[in-house]
Amino acid sequence: MRKIISYSDAQISKKDNALVAQAMRNGWGKNNNKYVNLFEKKFAKKLNVKYALATSSCTGALHIAIAALDLPKGSEVIMADSNWIATLSPVIHLGLKPIFVDVKLDNWCIDPKKIEKKISKNTSLIIATHLYGNVCEMKIINKIAKKNGIPILEDSAEALGSKINNKLCGTLSDIGCFSFHGSKTLTTGEGGMIVTNKKNIYEKCKTLNNHGRTAKEYKFFTASYVGFKYKMTNLQAAIGLSQLKDLNKKISKKREIFKNYKKNFSDIKIKMNTEKKDEFNSYW
Repeated sequence: MRKIISYSDAQISKKDNALVAQAMRNGWGKNNNKYVNLFEKKFAKKLNVKYALATSSCTGALHIAIAALDLPKGSEVIMADSNWIATLSPVIHLGLKPIFVDVKLDNWCIDPKKIEKKISKNTSLIIATHLYGNVCEMKIINKIAKKNGIPILEDSAEALGSKINNKLCGTLSDIGCFSFHGSKTLTTGEGGMIVTNKKNIYEKCKTLNNHGRTAKEYKFFTASYVGFKYKMTNLQAAIGLSQLKDLNKKISKKREIFKNYKKNFSDIKIKMNTEKKDEFNSYW
């Protein structure tokens, strides 16, 4: 009988099961957001950011994050031409125009040198996707964005734990989005997270994720905006809370697996994921 080895499988521990069981017992009524709020707080602390907002998926996180920036309809969003469809979909849904830029051959991330050539008077956003744990050249991208007054969104769905100069991906720009899909290093089955250090962006994201209702309208049947509902459940958040405690171990295991691949494939002429001296690759 053949043994099937999954290249990307959820690792659920007894501790994860125990916390979910606890949330099933008492995560209702007045505690309906208890585990979600705690997960957001712990995640923000882990990434050293001021604000975190849990969502039902990274696609939802991206949709809310881009919507919160209030970009002009028809304006242009610069992004890599090598992306998962989820990065593109919210751009289309929000009536924005994607402008595709080639990726670098060494890390498959957007090429900063080609970003500047694509900037026009209609450019309203740059999306930097840290693909497969590889990191974008954020120092150059931030410099270009600042020069042109353009916000940056980091799609860090596959880069939880990756760093540049010891600063975590997703925290190196205006706003970052993460995925907790079943295939990710930290999983809640389905799920995502928005992080930012800007209070105005966080408040707008929070409002949009609550059907467009502000904090004052939370318990009433009125809304200030046409919003969304990409909320995470208490049960999902309980898994995330438990898994977050072992995140460093999970990333170390990923790096160990990559090291073994690199060693055992050393005699084959292929290019593998990069890690420059100022980078730390989580090797999703």
